[in-house]
Amino acid sequence: MTDVAWPLAPRAARVYYNVADAWLPEEAGTGTDAVAALAPRLTGARARRRLARRLWLLEWSPRIALRSRSGFSWLSRAERRAWLARLASARSKRVRDAVAELERLVRPPR
Repeated sequence: MTDVAWPLAPRAARVYYNVADAWLPEEAGTGTDAVAALAPRLTGARARRRLARRLWLLEWSPRIALRSRSGFSWLSRAERRAWLARLASARSKRVRDAVAELERLVRPPR
């Protein structure tokens, strides 16, 4: 097994893994691959902190909105996908932009 430089703390990496698992097709690889591929895309400590904050908010968002008794990472794949779609069409431009940024990080460049 090779050593991987994880760009995120374990809790943030778990949420990012679950975002990748929700958005990527099953044959694209695991969410772990998406977390490992994230390292070269984050340009510095500030970008990592910003992403970690967004992932923290995403994790708590179903509970804050009173839609679930558990966090984002504990929802089923279909529920996570639906939650991300709901956030992507939110009224708030900040929320839509945050989800769009996450999607750019998760989906492989073409």
